[in-house]
Amino acid sequence: MTEKLYYKDAYIKSFTAKVLSCEKISDGYEAVLDKTAFFPEEGGQYADTGIIGDCRVTDVREADGIIYHKLSSPIAVGESVIAELDFDERFEKMQCHTAEHILSGLFHSLYGVENVGFHLGGEDVTMDISRPLAWEELIRVEQLANQAVFDNIKVISTFPDASELPSLEYRSKLDITEGVRLVNIEGYDSCACCAPHVGYTGEIGLIKILDAVKMRGGMRLTVTAGKRAYRVIKNAFDNLGVISRALSVPKLETGEAVLRSLAVAEEYKNELKSLRISTVVREAERIEGCEGNLVRVFDGADYDGLIAAANKLSPRVSGFTVLLSGADGSYKYVISSNNCDMRAEIKKINAALCGRGGGSSVMAQGNFTTVLTEIEKYFS
Repeated sequence: MTEKLYYKDAYIKSFTAKVLSCEKISDGYEAVLDKTAFFPEEGGQYADTGIIGDCRVTDVREADGIIYHKLSSPIAVGESVIAELDFDERFEKMQCHTAEHILSGLFHSLYGVENVGFHLGGEDVTMDISRPLAWEELIRVEQLANQAVFDNIKVISTFPDASELPSLEYRSKLDITEGVRLVNIEGYDSCACCAPHVGYTGEIGLIKILDAVKMRGGMRLTVTAGKRAYRVIKNAFDNLGVISRALSVPKLETGEAVLRSLAVAEEYKNELKSLRISTVVREAERIEGCEGNLVRVFDGADYDGLIAAANKLSPRVSGFTVLLSGADGSYKYVISSNNCDMRAEIKKINAALCGRGGGSSVMAQGNFTTVLTEIEKYFS
């Protein structure tokens, strides 16, 4: 079995080990060392990366207590090699994983909610909890989690004897009775976990819940912590700076300023829509009525404009009033008739003119994906 150095010291950045084996696999090589500080993909956390000798470590897995390092090229069996972790990445994972423990412990103690899923990805961290919580409850947990950070509590990892476990209170997703490693954060959480963690909660820096969506009777949270939280906040403030300059307001007042701008934009949008409808209606009023069918194109008109124009024209047309907006290959249509049931007729029209749509007995709307000459030919 491989000696796991990360259990002795999660902060090991480099180490020397003996190569026990190196086998060719389909997309590279897999090497086994007598000891390693590379944490394999396990417990919802992706594997560490780094270098062994001159070879890049791209993945790490564990099977039956043996840790296999996936390499880009082979290394010599029997030799001692120097290995180096991508420690900045490892430390970010340690920050996020310890943050997840604090949050999960608080969800459990405050609301009786269990952590039923955890994924620590390259940038995103998600937690699945067993039932939905209100946003106010999530914020309360977030505030208390950050208090744990500010209190700089020692994170203690132990391997209790199997005989001790029944008397201990701790969280665990799996029913394990041997080789249980407990990660304890006094006053906040005690959980069975195999992953490396920070030594003190203060090293996390910050914990932030970014999003929450209901899912399968529970809730999925997107969270961030530590260096990743800094990048999120920096990006948010960079965006606030853009909005601040565009609206000429301080960064921390951009929310209200955006709402005001949206309200003004909505007023202009409604005014513009009203003007466009009026323009289409005036154009329709200038069109003479006719016996038979009428086909007209109104440039730039939306459905509301076409409907308003159809209401003006239809009483003066004995057949179909066919009003279009668009260009060959993509036309909006509104078709009305005073003499037949449009619900039945529109099915035939759509079939003939590559159309989709429907409506009432007197009017239908939809889209044609044909050309104007074909539409005019059909209704001529």
